[in-house]
Amino acid sequence: MTSILARLLVRLRIGFFWLVAQTKLLGGYLSYAASVFRKESYVRERWDGHRPLAGARRVAVFVHYDRQGVVHDFVRHYLRQLHDLGFAIVFVSNAPRLVQVEALQELCALIVRRDNVGYDFGAYKEGIAAVPELGALDMLLLANDSVYGPLYHLAGLLDRMSPEEADVWGASDSWERSFHLQSYFLLFHKAALTAPAFAAFWRQLRYVQSKMWIVRKYEIGLTRALRRAGLHCRAAFPYRQAAAALIEAVVEGNVTGDDALQDPVRKRFIQQVFHTINAGVPLNGTHFFWDYLIARMEFPFIKRDLLQKNPARIPLLNYWERVVRTSTDYDTNLILRHLEMSLKNRSV
Repeated sequence: MTSILARLLVRLRIGFFWLVAQTKLLGGYLSYAASVFRKESYVRERWDGHRPLAGARRVAVFVHYDRQGVVHDFVRHYLRQLHDLGFAIVFVSNAPRLVQVEALQELCALIVRRDNVGYDFGAYKEGIAAVPELGALDMLLLANDSVYGPLYHLAGLLDRMSPEEADVWGASDSWERSFHLQSYFLLFHKAALTAPAFAAFWRQLRYVQSKMWIVRKYEIGLTRALRRAGLHCRAAFPYRQAAAALIEAVVEGNVTGDDALQDPVRKRFIQQVFHTINAGVPLNGTHFFWDYLIARMEFPFIKRDLLQKNPARIPLLNYWERVVRTSTDYDTNLILRHLEMSLKNRSV
């Protein structure tokens, strides 16, 4: 009787989440239909920065959002590295207002504030439209503030992203639903920037107010469209590599370099992840492998929603600071100050 009740509860839970997903998807289709009536641009304000955009060979479109319009310390750290690496930065904010504009002008070529319509991909589209000659660029970077970092210097990541090996690079990839590069860090070399498929994707992109639609049709769809056009898309830290390395580490009995497997909670979690990977079920590597990626593979980011929300309920996240401090020279106070301002009824 107990086992029957347990199976029934599992089925009810699966059915509930399926219904929620279908409702969100339906909302996405309705929003897509309504996008026919949306404006061509949602830009509200523009400020020129101190670095010229015309003539730049490296451009980064960086998307920001904060309810209060604050550009936090961890974001300025990220921008400073991009600036020092020679990127002319188009800073696109979806915030309702924007403070600290003068400080941004020191680092950026152009600052744009727009309505938060279309989320990150809507902002990417308007940022790309502000670049005078895409075909003249050596590289275009699309990045956003959904991650903390760079924990390691970005020069190391860019060194991995050779135009000889791929036309389009992501920091990481995902196999959930369909293979795609994750959109928080995308680098396009000249072959991609001059491809008709690249221009067509952004020209046809509509401002849709559905995050599920954006992930399925735009984040996944971008990689799919470029690959169909014959462009080579690759991740600097592929999911399969991280998963295989984690399995090997589990087999060898050493996952993080400390006595992680002695902790029963973490041991049980690692066993579950191990079996899930072996079953061929794709996971979000930036969540499930976060500590291994940082400590063992020198991955330069940690996802904000991992620390702020932990949707997959990853155990023992409270030792994130120790992992970052012992593996990198990144100032963890940049993250702590933001968490102190943003978290409610949660600590990590």
